[in-house]
Amino acid sequence: MTKWTAGSAFLVAMALGLASASAQGSGTFKYAEQVKLITMDPQQQSGSGVPYLRPVYESLFERGPDGKPVPLLAAGYEVDGLNVTIKLRQGVTFSNGEAFNAEVAAANINRGVKLAIIEGLKTVASAEAVDEFTLRIKLKEPDPAIIDSLCHTGGMMLAPAAIADPALDRNPIGTGPYVYDKAASREGEVRIYTPNPTYWDKDKIGLARYEVWELPDDTARLNALKTGQIDAGNWLANPQSAIIDRTPGLKLIRGTGGLNYHVILSDREGTVVPAFADLNVRKAMAHAIDREAFGKAVQFGLAEKSFQPYGKDDWAYDPALEGIYEFNLDKARELMAQSKFPDGFTFDMPSIPIYQSRLEALAGFFKEIGITMNIVPQEPGTLARISRTTNFPATNLVWATNTDPKFLALRYIYADAAYNPFKAKPTEELLALAQQGLESVDTEVRGPIYKKMAARLAEDAFLIFVTNTPILIGVSEKTANNPTVVYRFGEDSINLRGLKAND
Repeated sequence: MTKWTAGSAFLVAMALGLASASAQGSGTFKYAEQVKLITMDPQQQSGSGVPYLRPVYESLFERGPDGKPVPLLAAGYEVDGLNVTIKLRQGVTFSNGEAFNAEVAAANINRGVKLAIIEGLKTVASAEAVDEFTLRIKLKEPDPAIIDSLCHTGGMMLAPAAIADPALDRNPIGTGPYVYDKAASREGEVRIYTPNPTYWDKDKIGLARYEVWELPDDTARLNALKTGQIDAGNWLANPQSAIIDRTPGLKLIRGTGGLNYHVILSDREGTVVPAFADLNVRKAMAHAIDREAFGKAVQFGLAEKSFQPYGKDDWAYDPALEGIYEFNLDKARELMAQSKFPDGFTFDMPSIPIYQSRLEALAGFFKEIGITMNIVPQEPGTLARISRTTNFPATNLVWATNTDPKFLALRYIYADAAYNPFKAKPTEELLALAQQGLESVDTEVRGPIYKKMAARLAEDAFLIFVTNTPILIGVSEKTANNPTVVYRFGEDSINLRGLKAND
C-alpha cells in the first residue's frame, strides 16, 4: 500500500476552495498545431492534437517539472493493490455551472473504459464514487503507472452535459481556464478560447484570448511564426525546425522527453503480406535503414539513431541494444537471400504530410534490398486511427520516449493491443515479461524486466526503431523571453495556467 500522496499547501488550499478571485487576463497568445483537429472529445483522442484540448479540459493529475505526477483536479491518492482511491478537489465546477464531484469523475472514467481508445485506461475495470469527493478506481491488474496515465487524456474530465452531447467533438465543456468559442472559431483554420468565468483558480487566467491555429503545412507554420501570426508552434525534426534553430528572432525549444520514430510491421503473421511473417525479411528491413543518413538528411541533424523504445535518460534504457541493427546493406541483402522472398515483395504504407519525406527515405532504403513500399497519402491527423485498423499491413508512428514501458504491451504486444490490428499472438515470454513489469512500482525492479522485453522485441524485429528526437517547439524571441511560458513535461504544448501574453 502506498501512503496518501497529496499536493503542496497551495494545492490543498485550492482543494478547500480558497482560491482568490481576480480580474480576467488580457492580451492574446497564439499557438500552432501541426495536425488538424479531429475531435474535441479527449476520450476519442487517438493521436496528436492535445493542444486543442488543454485550454478546456483539466486532468486529475498533471506532470510536474521533474515529470512526476502532481494533483490537479485531484487532491491526493492512495493505491492499495487493485484499488486506487483518489480524493478530489472541492469547489470546482465545469464552465457550464455543473458540479465536479466523484460521481461525475467516475462517469468519465467508465466512459473512457467503455470506449476503449485511451491506452492508459486499458488496465481499469471500473470506477465508482465512494462519497461526494472520493473516487475509487478498480484495476483489472496491477498498474504502477496508473496515476501517470491520469495526467493525460485518460484523466481529463468532461461535464455531464458534454458527455450527453452527440456533437461533443466540437462542443467541449470542461473545468479548464478557458472555454471554446465556437462562433469565433473557423473550421480548419483556427480555434478560439476565452476565459472560463467559473474557473476555480482565477489567478491563473492570464489571457483574454487563446488561439490554436491549424497549420499542418510546415512551411506555412514557419512563415506564420516569422510574421508574428503565431507566438509558438510544434514541429518535427525537419527543414523548417532547422531553419528556426538558426534564424535570429526565433528559437527552437528542445523540450523534455523525446519522440521515437518507428515502423510497425502490423501484419507480422503474414495475413496480407506473407513476407512479414519471415523473420529474415524483418531483420533485413531493420538493417537496410541508414539511420545516421536519415537523421542528417531527413531530420537535419536534430535526431539520433534509435534501436529500442527508450531514450538514453530513461530508467528502462539498455545500452547493450545500441547498434543491434546498425546499417549493413550487405547483411540485409544476405538475409533477404536467405528468406522465402529473395526476389522481394510490395506493400503499402500510410502517410500523412509531415511524414512524407521520412517515408520517401525509407522507401529508398527498402528498394535497395528488393522491397517496394508504396506510400499512400492520408488526411492529416488520421494516421493513429488508421494504424489501429487492418487497412494497412504496416504503419509508422512516433512513441514518446518518456512513456511508461507498460505501454509497449498495451500498444504492440497483446493480441488486443491498440496497434496490433491483425491480432498477432504474442509469445509466452513477452506475455510473462509484460505481467512481471506490472508487479512492482520500483523502477529498479522494473528496469531489468523491460530491458529483457526490449531485447526480445529487437529479436522479433516487427518494431523497427529508426531515430529519437527531442520534442520541438518553435517560438518567437518574445515568447522565449516570456517568464510565464512553461512547457508541459513530455508534451508539445504550453501550460495555460498562468500563461500571459507576450506584449
